[in-house]
Amino acid sequence: MRKMNYQKILEIAKRRGIVYPSFEPYGGVSGFYDYGPVGKRIKENIENLIREVFIIKEGCFEVEAPTLTPEKVWIASGHVKSFSDLMVECLNCGEAYRADHLVEKHLNISCDGKSKEDIEKLIKEKEIKCPKCKGSLGEIFHYNLMFKTQIGPGKDKLTGYLRPETAQTTYLAFNRLWEVCRKRLPLGVLQIGHSFRNEISPRQGMIRLREFSQAEIQFFVDPENKFVSEKKFSEVKDIKVKLLDKEEREYELSLEEAVKKKIISLQIIAYFLGLSLKLFEDIGINPKKLKLRQHKDEERAFYSTDTWDIEFHSENFGRVELVGISDRTDYDLSAHKNLSGEDFSVTYNGKKFIPHVIEIAYGIDRPFYCVLESSYIEEDKRRYFKFPVRIAPYLAGVFPLVNKDKLPEKAQEVFKILKEEKIYCFYDDSGSIGKRYARADEVGVPFSITIDYDTLKDNTVTIRNRDTREQIRVDIKQICSYLRKS
Repeated sequence: MRKMNYQKILEIAKRRGIVYPSFEPYGGVSGFYDYGPVGKRIKENIENLIREVFIIKEGCFEVEAPTLTPEKVWIASGHVKSFSDLMVECLNCGEAYRADHLVEKHLNISCDGKSKEDIEKLIKEKEIKCPKCKGSLGEIFHYNLMFKTQIGPGKDKLTGYLRPETAQTTYLAFNRLWEVCRKRLPLGVLQIGHSFRNEISPRQGMIRLREFSQAEIQFFVDPENKFVSEKKFSEVKDIKVKLLDKEEREYELSLEEAVKKKIISLQIIAYFLGLSLKLFEDIGINPKKLKLRQHKDEERAFYSTDTWDIEFHSENFGRVELVGISDRTDYDLSAHKNLSGEDFSVTYNGKKFIPHVIEIAYGIDRPFYCVLESSYIEEDKRRYFKFPVRIAPYLAGVFPLVNKDKLPEKAQEVFKILKEEKIYCFYDDSGSIGKRYARADEVGVPFSITIDYDTLKDNTVTIRNRDTREQIRVDIKQICSYLRKS
């Protein structure tokens, strides 16, 4: 895919109600996007596939917590003190930049794990200037990314923050979850919701947003039993992966081999990496563009024993992190215990301990974009999205061939049958049948159902396949079963 295709993807996305910039009448604000009617359906389908994997298959419990939280939560977690990026401003025009991203773009290198001093040195040695006005840059400083606000009025008001991640709000309810979920380990808890980060310079479309969706799973485990069963691991152990370890050594091997060679330190991390690779392929992300990357020691959070990302290599944005999988040890529960005074320890199998956490942290918006990029097809004069059936916004469109001779009435009957069977579909009678096919293809609808003159004679319809453009005749009574098995 050429970089020019990003503009083509964005043009279809805006025109067809997939995604578009927020607050457009007021000129927009960078870092915010709306999901239109089509995009909202795709996004929900992605979220529901995550639910299927982690709630149905892995037995997790789903929770939902407030996005606005009191300051003490973020003092305990360390976010107030250290949740920051390195920022630099132009001394001439005042434009703000994230310093590491500025250096990466200018020198075409990775700044993962580089310190403030390293980046300052590069800016000075390479004489990097403001991209906007070519002015000199000032000193680099730490900029906290949390949105700060006030909870309540008067003397009882509290300082609060919009949460920058969902994980901490899951940890706070651990004791209640331990009781509700039958006091057993491992205990998996999923939370899907919005988080907020006041990004310095979000110039990468949907890749870097100030308000975004996450699906974060916290697996509370026995510190001495960070494994999954051999039966479960056998489901992913043979998956061949490309990976980059913390020393930037590249490998291509199976997940089982990566564990045996201790490249991936924990079998449970390898398992969730494999599970995530399968999930990404199911939602329509090109598996050939995925790579596993281990965090360097200087990049990894101090409390984590090991952290791995799955990255998509985008033709338009370079490396895009889709999920981070980490052994967070007992850091979070211990931190909240120390500040709140609440005991988060459990007694399990005759031992008393604070559970450790294996975290699987998905973004939703980034995989959403990567699905668009992976699914975008140009052939002949067609431009369309080849979404997997389960991700597509609608399963079918219903079209009368022409708007006369009782064909619209018959088409509405078919439309009603599909709706009563709870099949996501839409009705379109605007323009020629060719244009309706093209519109349905553009937003990735797998099937188009056309009601024509033969329908009035024999009660059959034409079902057209988006990918092959082949058409078959199907009896109206068989439409639903045909669509569901496809």
